Amino acid sequence: MERPEMVREYLQTLSLHGRELDFAFLSDVVARHVATFAFSSVGCQLGEDLPLDFESLYRRIFIQRRGGYCFEQNGLLFEVLEELGFSPQLFLARVIYNQDIHPGLTHRITMVEYEGRRYVLDVGFGPLGPRIPVPMSEFESNDGEKVFRIEERRPGEYHMQVFKDGDFFSLYRFELARYGQADCEVGHFYSHRHVDATFVNHLVVSLIQETETRSLRNLEYWINTKSGTRSQVISDPEQLRQILVGELGVQLTEAESRRLYERLET
Repeated sequence: MERPEMVREYLQTLSLHGRELDFAFLSDVVARHVATFAFSSVGCQLGEDLPLDFESLYRRIFIQRRGGYCFEQNGLLFEVLEELGFSPQLFLARVIYNQDIHPGLTHRITMVEYEGRRYVLDVGFGPLGPRIPVPMSEFESNDGEKVFRIEERRPGEYHMQVFKDGDFFSLYRFELARYGQADCEVGHFYSHRHVDATFVNHLVVSLIQETETRSLRNLEYWINTKSGTRSQVISDPEQLRQILVGELGVQLTEAESRRLYERLET
């Protein structure tokens, strides 16, 4: 399948084909992507090869519905936006979870300029991530459930923040340096192959929908809404598969769900 056809199929699935390519489109593509294609470490947990070329990302995320994490999800959206003429920029970030630490560059984001203002579009952070474009200013943006802002904490150092427990919480920080595909390959290799990497050691899957966020971590599953949180502990492979397939839209076989469950149980 040729690149334009893959982009057309992607947009049709999100009911965005034929739309004017304006800021409303950018907002809708982010919101509908994170509600449709699961953030997922299933491929990492199963030890699969996870190439980052557009055709492989399209097949894995869009056709096979295996989900993916930042290097995959934001990689796919980047290619779509580039094909549509938005001239997106690639940046890498350090996940810090409100700590003064200096981890590796293991998070990928996308930046788009529209009408003179730059926005971060991030469809690959998981349950705490934004479902809207977040402007590169300290202006607060509400996605209906959460409030985000980007703060320049130090000169040239930007923090993606979410309002959490009464204050703004830094999810990750980034700098506006020059990055390319080779940088992504290094961060991606660590994230899905290194013995200490989060996605190698934990099953994490989520969907961010308009009124609720569904989130699985190992053998615990949560549904968060404005009215509260419901949770359950997964006790067998079939229950795990029902949640992954039925609740989170990740396609896998019974044998794969047994492998995942046995891996998590030990």
